[in-house]
Amino acid sequence: MENTPPLASQESINNPYVNHLIFLFGIVYFAQGIAQSGGLISLPLNYYLKEVMQLNEVGATNYLTILTIPWAIKPLYGLVSDFISLFGYRRKSWLLVLNILTCIGYLWLAEIADGDQLIMALLLTAIGTAASDVIIDALMVENGRKFNMIVQFQAVQWFWFYVAQIVTSILGGWLAEMADPNTGLRTAAIITMVAPAIIAILSWLIVKEEKTTMDLVSLKATVTGLRETFQSRLLWATMLFLILWNFSPGFGIPIYYHMTDTLKFSQSFIGHLGAIGSTGSILGAWLYGKYISNRSIDFQLVFSIITSALSTFSYLGAITPTPYSGELFIALSFFFGITSMIALLAILTLAGKACPERAEGFTFAVLMSVINGFAQLSAVMGSWMLVNWFEGYLPPLIILSGAATLFCLFLLPNLKVKRVEVSQ
Repeated sequence: MENTPPLASQESINNPYVNHLIFLFGIVYFAQGIAQSGGLISLPLNYYLKEVMQLNEVGATNYLTILTIPWAIKPLYGLVSDFISLFGYRRKSWLLVLNILTCIGYLWLAEIADGDQLIMALLLTAIGTAASDVIIDALMVENGRKFNMIVQFQAVQWFWFYVAQIVTSILGGWLAEMADPNTGLRTAAIITMVAPAIIAILSWLIVKEEKTTMDLVSLKATVTGLRETFQSRLLWATMLFLILWNFSPGFGIPIYYHMTDTLKFSQSFIGHLGAIGSTGSILGAWLYGKYISNRSIDFQLVFSIITSALSTFSYLGAITPTPYSGELFIALSFFFGITSMIALLAILTLAGKACPERAEGFTFAVLMSVINGFAQLSAVMGSWMLVNWFEGYLPPLIILSGAATLFCLFLLPNLKVKRVEVSQ
């Protein structure tokens, strides 16, 4: 059967509320790109862990692992939002409260320097950001299905997310380099606090939602949606592929340490590399929407696997210090941004179509938790292998990571993704 996504109707495109939602999703993902631990605070935080807390690659990765827990339990937030209304609303009230919580976490972070309190403040921001992300995604799926705009909403979200990543990479690198690590981290926290405040205000003003109560009918509808979730072949196929896709040794923290200690890149230049990668991601989002989104899902997955593996292997030619190391990393960051964005959008579009009604928050959150949980497990495993297996030698880790990505090609027939209906 045809498994290309249907096009949005002209009526949906011209609907004022749809345009308001497009604006909201763009602004919210821009703000989340700033507010997440991988946003503005990322480089100042990594530099703080390295220089002030004197953590090596394994220590820094393990220290940050706790921040994955709020993202790994995203289905819990989805269940709460799907089942329980707050002040009469299933979505907008939760967005208001959770983003206020994130603001408090960053305000706390700006006032402390102790390692134990630091991780608690970061954990508070991660809880607020992760739960808010679940609810925004639920709104996207609900309205994307209603107006046949899932692909368009996804493209807008991730376009603005990576615009934010360009800004935060440059500004974060500057903050990490301009002052001592303590000052850079605190300044980043104060600036970041503005982002969740914007999400709280705009979501309350824009989202149209009828007030609901916990009546038996709505509860039964949600339970039915959850039952359909666990009966969906598409959902299980998507989940299994996400596990295999993300279960490869990551080298994010190791490559950061390598760029700082071996290649002698400045924090500002590393920030610019992140911005270049995000620019590549924006181009990747455009290429996906223009040329790839209307191709079959098996083509999208094969294309994503091959190009992502090639991007990973390409780092082997850039990690040896040469006069051209900076230029090589610029090119690789841009190419990696393109390929990773195409792969992400292919999976997320498929995931959005797998969500049954009345359980959108829970279902999409389950899939995102798989991504976040296994991505962090990959990062921990990669840092541990680098230190304990490869004695700090980076090439074997890169080869293993690329080979694990390619292995997904051999698993596709067993997943039977080709025989799963995508259009619903």
